[in-house]
Amino acid sequence: MGSRALWNETYEMLLPQARRPMLETDEEFRTAVLHAWLRVCEDTTEEPLDMMVTVDQMAVIRGLSGACSLGWRDALLGRVLAEHGFEPYGHHGGHGGLWGPPQDGKAFRPTRKAAISPEPLREVLRSKWNDFRDDVDAIRRAHAALEAVPVEGLSASDRVRAVVTRLCHDAWDAQVKARFCTWDDAEWWDYLDVEAALPWVAVALGLPGEHPEKYGRLVESVAWKTVSYSDAIEARSWDVLPSIFVTELADACIGLAREESPAWPPAAPPST
Repeated sequence: MGSRALWNETYEMLLPQARRPMLETDEEFRTAVLHAWLRVCEDTTEEPLDMMVTVDQMAVIRGLSGACSLGWRDALLGRVLAEHGFEPYGHHGGHGGLWGPPQDGKAFRPTRKAAISPEPLREVLRSKWNDFRDDVDAIRRAHAALEAVPVEGLSASDRVRAVVTRLCHDAWDAQVKARFCTWDDAEWWDYLDVEAALPWVAVALGLPGEHPEKYGRLVESVAWKTVSYSDAIEARSWDVLPSIFVTELADACIGLAREESPAWPPAAPPST
């Protein structure tokens, strides 16, 4: 089975999770980390949880959080990964961490000189997120854009345009307007995080291509093409997302689909 089959199967397996409220799944994960900590430390009293976290405790918590993340992933995708030739218990890295070739991990090696924020152990335990949370969120955002666009009366190309437009504007509203003051450590399109969701849109829409990640890579090239450098510097002052960026991104997706399969889009069924 090829790369596209892995994308398709992963989407189908994770879509039910993506439909659940994010806060609900976050709480379940944090509870799992807390239970793992209590099991490892064999101490269920309240007092240790209210003390400030130590460097050594932080190392253990990170290890438990990573283990819980992998357990969560393997519970959902273990069969899919095995069928595609992956080892059943390993951190494969790759796209979004879900699968792919091994990557160098950012191991946490505690030292006595390491700076640890003065937080109670209980709060640190509750602050941990599933390593694969962002992957599920990308599918969630892609699915929300798809659900918001009607199917009736739209050609395949027009639906791509409508979904990409909705995805971009949803990203602007949800991720950018509340964070204008932090627009100084990445390019403006990185804050939209459309690149992560666009491949899942391609999968859900059935756009052709063995490697859906190509659709996500269009974001950067379109951004540089459509927004001047001087405008990008002033991105924090924008009131709306540049319409030329959205239009060109949708057209680029359509163009890539046609490159991947000259027969795309499929002919519309005859009207009855």
